[in-house]
Amino acid sequence: MKFAGVVIAFALLFFPQEGNNLDVITLNRMPCPLEGTARSEDIRDLNQNKSRYHFPVASDIDPTVTLTSMIAPGDDEDRFDVKSAATVVGFVLELQRGGIETCNCGATKPDERDTHIALTLSSMLPTDPDAKKQSVVAEDSPRTRILQKQKTGQNNWTTEALRGGIQGKWVEITGWLLFDFEHSHEAENTNPGNPSNWRATRWEIHPVMSIKVLDGPPGGAFQLAPSVITAFQRSHAAHVDSVPGRRQFVNRRNAKLRSRFAEDEHDVGNH
Repeated sequence: MKFAGVVIAFALLFFPQEGNNLDVITLNRMPCPLEGTARSEDIRDLNQNKSRYHFPVASDIDPTVTLTSMIAPGDDEDRFDVKSAATVVGFVLELQRGGIETCNCGATKPDERDTHIALTLSSMLPTDPDAKKQSVVAEDSPRTRILQKQKTGQNNWTTEALRGGIQGKWVEITGWLLFDFEHSHEAENTNPGNPSNWRATRWEIHPVMSIKVLDGPPGGAFQLAPSVITAFQRSHAAHVDSVPGRRQFVNRRNAKLRSRFAEDEHDVGNH
């Protein structure tokens, strides 16, 4: 696999510095711990995973995790382990600023919020009808942004900087696996066929710990064409609807998962 000939200064490779303690940082003009301002135990645990900032070592990386295995249709609740990390290769469909979240203590300033990086298996446009439904979300965080700034001396993992540097390019991303159960009703794998879905899976690379820009798609790697993924996703939805009681089970399961963060829901925005 060939990497871009010139290492783009803003963020191509980032390793946290030894000795940094970012368990508590200032966000929203207040000390913000790893669990943020969440009150429910489930969201406190989820936020601690979102706020990890130590770079994974080789033994943390699950080599079986690829973008293909993350996107693959099917109920994906138990596919991976949140204690593991992964390195995936994908096309950067688009970048969006994250919402107002309890993990960031309700911060509203752009630089104190996450960046959503949508990764796909093929070069696509955000306007393609099925693009977002075929995407995996990867996110940086205020803590990884701080570490990147410490390393480079530049604030180059902001949403704007990343958008200018990696959108529309192939990248290799390393980060921690996160199972974000808050999005069960918005992902194709867990709410198949929902017209409002904007992601393939609840599994994310979050937080992102390194980004390498590639000079093109990986040679020889197995890639699924968008039309193939669409066909698989529609087949999955049709299967759920054809099994008596299955759609009702999916709806009840997703409602139960959402109820786990109901106590904190009014504290967050679009995340």
